[in-house]
Amino acid sequence: MRKTEVDAHITPLIQKVGAPSIAQIEKLIGELQEAKDFLESEAERVQQEMVRYIQLVQMASASVEIISDTVSGWHQTGPPCANSNPRGRPARAWTYKP
Repeated sequence: MRKTEVDAHITPLIQKVGAPSIAQIEKLIGELQEAKDFLESEAERVQQEMVRYIQLVQMASASVEIISDTVSGWHQTGPPCANSNPRGRPARAWTYKP
């Protein structure tokens, strides 16, 4: 057999043997691309959630600071309801009873 005749017999054999492997590799590449796209979208979603969480924490911290400042002012002047009574009656002492 000549080289061209050998090539003519071997080429289809190589294609027949290699075709499933190539198809599997192409399928795997497609699956990996889908996984990459999913992970990128999840990374973006998580980043957006982190931004929202940070904003929530900042708002909660600001609220706590306002409440703390207000309550600490009460230690000096007493609660607002103790200083004024719209009905003209003496204010009762405020105590916590569990």
